[in-house]
Amino acid sequence: MTISEIKTALPITAVLANYGLEATATGAMKCPFHVDESASMKIYPDTNTAYCFAGSCEVESVDVIDFVMHMEKCDKRAAILKAKELCGGAITESTKPAPAATMKPAVEQLDVKAIYAASREAMQKHAAAQAYCLERGLKFWDFLGVGYKSRKTPAKWGRGCIILPLRGEDGQVTSLYGRAIKGSGHYYTAGRRGLYPYYPDATTRTLILTESVIDAASIRRYEFGLDLYAVLALYGTNGLTTEHRMAIGELKDLREVILALDNDAAGRAATEKLAGELLLIKPNLRMSFVRLPEGEDVNGVTSKMTDVETEFGGLLAGREEITFVVGGDDTDAVVPPKNSAPATAQKLDTANPNNLIYRSATATYEVKGGIRTAEKDLDSLKVTLAISIAGGRRSRQKLDLYEDKQISKAARDVAERLGLRADLIELDLDRLTELLESYRDTLRAGVGRDDKPSVAVSDRDRTRCLQFLKAPNLLASINEMIERAGIVGEENNRLLLFVVASSYAMPQTLHALIQGASGSGKTRLLGTVAEMIPAEEVERYTRVTEGSFYNQGEYDFVNKLLCFEDLDGLKEEALLAVRELQSSGIIRSATSVKNELGNIEKANRVVRGPIASLACTTKAEVYEDNISRCFVVAVDESQEQSLRIIEYQNKWSAGKVDKRDEKRVREFLQNCLRLLAPLEVINPFAERISLPAKAHKIRRLNELYQCFVRQVTLLNQFQRKRDGRGRLVTAPEDLRVACEILFESIVLKVDELDGSLRQFFEQVKSYVKRKGESYAFNRFELRGVVKLGKTQQHHYLNRLVELEYLVKEGFANRGYRYKVAHWDNMEALRARIKNDLLEQLDGL
Repeated sequence: MTISEIKTALPITAVLANYGLEATATGAMKCPFHVDESASMKIYPDTNTAYCFAGSCEVESVDVIDFVMHMEKCDKRAAILKAKELCGGAITESTKPAPAATMKPAVEQLDVKAIYAASREAMQKHAAAQAYCLERGLKFWDFLGVGYKSRKTPAKWGRGCIILPLRGEDGQVTSLYGRAIKGSGHYYTAGRRGLYPYYPDATTRTLILTESVIDAASIRRYEFGLDLYAVLALYGTNGLTTEHRMAIGELKDLREVILALDNDAAGRAATEKLAGELLLIKPNLRMSFVRLPEGEDVNGVTSKMTDVETEFGGLLAGREEITFVVGGDDTDAVVPPKNSAPATAQKLDTANPNNLIYRSATATYEVKGGIRTAEKDLDSLKVTLAISIAGGRRSRQKLDLYEDKQISKAARDVAERLGLRADLIELDLDRLTELLESYRDTLRAGVGRDDKPSVAVSDRDRTRCLQFLKAPNLLASINEMIERAGIVGEENNRLLLFVVASSYAMPQTLHALIQGASGSGKTRLLGTVAEMIPAEEVERYTRVTEGSFYNQGEYDFVNKLLCFEDLDGLKEEALLAVRELQSSGIIRSATSVKNELGNIEKANRVVRGPIASLACTTKAEVYEDNISRCFVVAVDESQEQSLRIIEYQNKWSAGKVDKRDEKRVREFLQNCLRLLAPLEVINPFAERISLPAKAHKIRRLNELYQCFVRQVTLLNQFQRKRDGRGRLVTAPEDLRVACEILFESIVLKVDELDGSLRQFFEQVKSYVKRKGESYAFNRFELRGVVKLGKTQQHHYLNRLVELEYLVKEGFANRGYRYKVAHWDNMEALRARIKNDLLEQLDGL
């Protein structure tokens, strides 16, 4: 018998039986060539071959002779002789191949791209597959790209499985993963190549490794694995392949790998093993792991969560660092400790600067009120401690950590109260002292003359924000999120105010004045927009005294957003200071101070900007000097807007508004703004757009418009090109978006009437037209039409009479009547301005 004849004559099932092995009805069995808990080997009786899909298995595809060779751990010749015994024939060793007619492929040849494309279509039609995906917490219709391979397809591989693609370095599908929707079988196409979901981006800083493809898909659904925060699937606990190693080794910016493996014995052991292996690839990596519930995997955990992004995000944020010990003298490798679960590094939790937390194996130490950082306090380290143990028992101590006697006494007192060892508490306090010293040095070094403490954006949030900022139609998406944050209606106004407020950190800042009648919702509009700006950069005021701004620290207002709930609450001196900060970005004042000897001497005080600002008022015409520096925003006081607000208020009171979603949206937009850099912008189209010549104070309006275009470009900075000097280049769509947002403000600059007064006058004209243009009306009948209070209506009517838009007839004792004297056509003016701007934009 030739070798080819042996392979044809000897059934693979007979070889299995010889070694006491047996495959299931589907051909699956545990691979005998490595530790296998998931039946990774597939038997193909038609071709007399077997294939192991475990990835870590060195055998992979074998025929009957290779199977014997690996089982007997012998050479090829001995394996051939053993195979001959099993089939009972004489052997003729020959190197000639078998005739073409008798040769069969070792595994089924598949067109993986065609299979995947067909599976995507099949998924849309197969209810059972869709139900399986939903049960597993996977959205089959979204960017996960889950397919389904019907049992009726010609190719046998993957029948009855959901399909996910493995991709090569070029992003193309190179092989497939299948998971049976009935049973627990999972399969890879032969010669598995590629990674799921894709090769990590070159800029990846933090990488999550999951135990399976389904686990990785579970995380990707909730946007934990994109851009700089990548997710990558292993192919089982032993599934770190050469391809994984090479891909990870190429990530120059990689700082941390997070292992999210199953919390069972195999997963815990694999976590330690993988951590050591990855440190051999990149020695300076930070290694951490996600502690899942006992016996659970990522997919099982996420599929049970009601708010996955928040709940799993919490698990991810609470990941525990893995510490390592150096191996014996015979190796320089770094290996993890051999314990049941990776150990966590002890460090100071500074998330809340007013409640610093240190956790040790003995107790938890909370530093209430933080620590003092002033120069005069550096010779002591006075703290107020709350020391607690499991069960809620607690001891409170106030002491100076630089006093050994105090530490010893406190350790004894705490030990007696909590039933602990005093020596262990004293060791903890020594360690806490070192951590607090380091933290204090960081605080003092981090806040210099021109520096401000900043809030760090976590890698998870950074990834999601970058994905959002890189998406097309960014301003439209921001507008939708502003609505989710609690502002209904006011589509243009809310977006304009957000763009203005977002300029706080930029060299050229913007300002807006929100004008409307009392109770029109202007203060809520301001407040909600302010909550979308990073809280550490916002200062809100209800009242400001005359000298308060002049007495601020020199750098207290640098790149801040100042919000004034009512300009009427500012004295004249304060208004002057605000105007100077808006225009020149600096206040200089001469004053008198006492020197060290108690003598009075002159001094110069400087308060620096720049600032962005939002302010509300009911009397826009009073603040003429402020208006010229600001975009004026007229609150929508229409009946339709009132109904929208009432509907929202009722839903909010009935508990039908998701308040958690509103809070998440605001925090998300804050983090997006924290990622923006104050770059220089050039606008190559600046000379090709002309604003209406009749606009009020056209010079300042044009300057404001150009600043607004720059800010729109800065918001789109992750999508805009840069010139040779690194400056952002404005795109034509930036000008178009700016014109659309600013159109109402531009019209208000052309209009002689302010926003609220214009709305009132348009209501009056509409009412009079129905009666006849010469109709004279009185205040009482008008009040039922415009739905305003007596005082506000009186103010508007007198203002229109002063401007000669209305004429007043009659006498005080008999009552006045009013007629429209000036029938201006505001709609025609608006149309002319809009057409002119559109023609200029179309010509860019």
